[in-house]
Amino acid sequence: MVIHDRFGIVIIIIAVVGAVLAVISLLRPAMLPMIRAYLQLTIAAVGLQALVGIVLVITGQRPQPLHWFYGAATLLALPLAMFIGNGRGAREEPLWVAGGAVATMLFAFRAITTG
Repeated sequence: MVIHDRFGIVIIIIAVVGAVLAVISLLRPAMLPMIRAYLQLTIAAVGLQALVGIVLVITGQRPQPLHWFYGAATLLALPLAMFIGNGRGAREEPLWVAGGAVATMLFAFRAITTG
């Protein structure tokens, strides 16, 4: 459980940086490709965290029921927002990306508090 807890803190830090960068992309759209790459790495990190959590469940750990919801929301928010925003106009895509990044950050924070 310790690795899942500590990696949760890392996920929050990664998500905060991603959210700040995504909001910056609203003002500087030329940065969006680089920010999109960073957010894809964020998705991979969240996926790894989910995998560690699933292994813990298989080995007998049981989180609170709300942790399941917020963990799934953290895992799905950013990929879904990036998928919806992909191919949208130059003004609309950064909004979707920023919204997904901020939602991921908030869901990650809430997931860590539900343990």
